[in-house]
Amino acid sequence: NKWEAINFCKCICFQSNYSILPMVTPDNPSKPCLSCTKQWCLNQNLDICDGASLGDTDPDTATGMEGDVEARCFQRDSPRDQLVVTLFLLTVFGLLLSAGIKSRMVKAGMDPNLPWSAGRRWWEEWMPRRQSAEYNLRERNADRRPPDNRGEYREVSESLP
Repeated sequence: NKWEAINFCKCICFQSNYSILPMVTPDNPSKPCLSCTKQWCLNQNLDICDGASLGDTDPDTATGMEGDVEARCFQRDSPRDQLVVTLFLLTVFGLLLSAGIKSRMVKAGMDPNLPWSAGRRWWEEWMPRRQSAEYNLRERNADRRPPDNRGEYREVSESLP
């Protein structure tokens, strides 16, 4: 199954030489690391472990560091690790993308300083707007002189045009 992680056993002999072996057929498939023992490493007949001894194997007095062999089990390419890395990369990519398009978002009416309910929505920027009476094209073309009432208030009529 591609979602199952691969388990490995690192057999260390004489505290300096080691070999990493895949746990292809563990004794208990639900707990494959229980098969990674000192005896399992010696049973693999590794060249680096020639002449190595187990040491004290009494579970009441042994500390696990006796003898010339040490066994460590680990998992590589677990689905959880892949998920963490994928989510991290997607988060970084999303942050970079949002930083890159921030100015375009402001132009589209999404001001980051305003609350969501206050500003224009992004889709409103592309909707056609109704021109105000001040910028009526017919009046502007007919009257080509510049307005002389800059800085003054204009009277607003109560009736609709």
